[in-house]
Amino acid sequence: MKLVDTGAMSVREVPDHLDAIAKTSSGAPVGVQILAGVPAPDAHFSLEVRGSEGWLKLTGDHPAGVQVGDLTLSSSVDFTAPDRPVATGAGPTAADIWTGASINVGEVYASLARDITNGTHHTPGFQHAAHNSRLIARVEQAARTGVRQ
Repeated sequence: MKLVDTGAMSVREVPDHLDAIAKTSSGAPVGVQILAGVPAPDAHFSLEVRGSEGWLKLTGDHPAGVQVGDLTLSSSVDFTAPDRPVATGAGPTAADIWTGASINVGEVYASLARDITNGTHHTPGFQHAAHNSRLIARVEQAARTGVRQ
């Protein structure tokens, strides 16, 4: 692949496609499909959870993925919708495709500012990051060894 910035060639090391069928510890089936390299109009994200009392769905359609664009939460049962993001993620040098790309970082800084102003501690911190890192490491180990811990 040719890099736009420098014109240098780079070897792609990330898979373009992944399909996984798994089950949770309680035996519920889980299907996961990850696509990359699709045209921008076809870039859709959907996470749907179905249970005995209804379904919950998280969707998005940003071509750069789920961590970049706005997400929409919907459900088959009534619920109070979460607050809309306060950060725009757009700057004077941002290309149109990246509008909203820094929204996650912007939201963390906005949350931190609210915590400082209000004397609260709602912003995820080190313990949250450590938990996520351990979880990812366990998933990687289970994928490598076939044994869940």
